[in-house]
Amino acid sequence: MKSRDQIELEIHQAFDEVINFIRQQDDSLFDRPKAEGKWSTGQQLDHLIKSVKPLSTGMGLPKFLLKFRFGIRNRPERTFDELVSKYQQKLEEGGQASSAFIPPEISIEQKDQLLANYEKEKIKLVKVLQKWSEKQLSTNVAPHPLLGKCTVRELLYFTIHHNYHHLESIKDIP
Repeated sequence: MKSRDQIELEIHQAFDEVINFIRQQDDSLFDRPKAEGKWSTGQQLDHLIKSVKPLSTGMGLPKFLLKFRFGIRNRPERTFDELVSKYQQKLEEGGQASSAFIPPEISIEQKDQLLANYEKEKIKLVKVLQKWSEKQLSTNVAPHPLLGKCTVRELLYFTIHHNYHHLESIKDIP
């Protein structure tokens, strides 16, 4: 299992890689999808913001509320690689973002604000993570739209992987 400190470091790395790549990418690619029916860089970024907000918000709630609402872990906790494998399997089975996470059309004029919002979400997530113990990360669970109930640690693993997953899509935009 990755420790809280390792997860925090990897969150910083993943978010910063996305931010740095988008800042260096030609502006003409920000609102251009890589192919018909695919998301542009701006839409990928909007999706990432929408994806992390529920996690950082949920982690900021009192832990007893999360336990009351969702219960506690009742199975072995997944490693990072196991979580990524399960996510890939769900995608291969046709899993995709639900409507709440689907981005609208995004214009180049929104680039700076979206990058600022994304950075704020990273800071918020790291700040709230620091209030969680190793045990709490492995005990508390919350739902993920594709993966079902996951420990908070698994949701953080997902967030790290999800950023890199979308960064690869952004890099593929011609």
